Amino acid sequence: MHVIVPKKSLAEGLTHVERIIPTRSSNPGLSLVRIELGESGLICSGSNLDIDIEATIPAEVAGRGEIAIPAQVFGQIVRALPGDQVSLQFTDPSESDPSESENAFKNGFTNGFRRELAIESGSYATKLQLSELAAPRVTFPAHYGGRLRGSDLAAALANVRYAVAIAEYQAIFRGVKLEFGQGTRAVATDGFRLAYYHLEEATGLAGAVVLPSRSVDELIKLLSDDEAKLELTDTQLTVSTGRFRLNLKLMEGSFPDYQRVIPSQFDLHLTLDAKGLAEAVSRVALLADKTTNHRVDFFINQGALQITAEGTYGRSQETLTVVHEGPELQMALAYNAKYLVDALQPIQGKARLSLSGRTSPSVLLSLEDPGYLAMVVPLRTA
Repeated sequence: MHVIVPKKSLAEGLTHVERIIPTRSSNPGLSLVRIELGESGLICSGSNLDIDIEATIPAEVAGRGEIAIPAQVFGQIVRALPGDQVSLQFTDPSESDPSESENAFKNGFTNGFRRELAIESGSYATKLQLSELAAPRVTFPAHYGGRLRGSDLAAALANVRYAVAIAEYQAIFRGVKLEFGQGTRAVATDGFRLAYYHLEEATGLAGAVVLPSRSVDELIKLLSDDEAKLELTDTQLTVSTGRFRLNLKLMEGSFPDYQRVIPSQFDLHLTLDAKGLAEAVSRVALLADKTTNHRVDFFINQGALQITAEGTYGRSQETLTVVHEGPELQMALAYNAKYLVDALQPIQGKARLSLSGRTSPSVLLSLEDPGYLAMVVPLRTA
């Protein structure tokens, strides 16, 4: 088999595949990338048992065949190549010279390296010995039941990703819930904050799944403006977009009924610039006490929002003018500054902050993007 492929395309495709493939595993085969020649170019695939990935890279191909090669080593070589084009040629010495197998046996390579991949680019040339170990063979559905614009799905996932739990013990909270129906919704929560993003566009699928945060991160990186084709089974979600296909293993367990905890009635509403509020909270929080959850205090009084924080090195304060609505004229409550800033980041333009006091969750809405909602639980104060 012989391949001529642009270095940029090969490096890009391998980078995505290499991120999935583990560098260390009890199964040595998982550290390999499978390379096959297809009708449309070079096909690179790999797996970590939770995510399967396949990248199709446009190339000039001659012949047929497949090889397994250490993903990390191959990726490092490709990214370091000096030329714009890369030549890959696979040879199996045992096929051209019957004595090769006997020589390999004598040299102790019966389970090791016999076959070679010749790599040339610009002034550089090398021959990379290949392992006889088998790389995992990944398979994908022949038909897809759902479709969605890739960039829309990526935006929905990216806008809620910050609310995913980090702690190991939080289990199902360490994933993002995707709901398919009349529209498409992404939801994440860690128990102290919640974010959801609703797309009006339906995929054609029905049901709900929870994807691990690692799978969500890969989708965000891979999805583009191309149409994403989706297929759902009891154990995995398959996504095909552009030159990439992924099988994503689903998380087990029940995601909580998040709609039950989102308040529907409020005592006070504030309308203000989201970026301005985020910047003010970040500035004030520089002096916040890190041992008290980066606490910042809000005091609302008839169109003015006073933000304060106090810590070992002093006290800081900033006052913003806001549009004030609701029966309550004054209110005092406190937040984890990071949680509030995270919730504000996806909002462009004006935000609406709805409050019901220091013991009830606060809700943030984007006035320019009705699909986004964030909920933050205030800190308990004496």
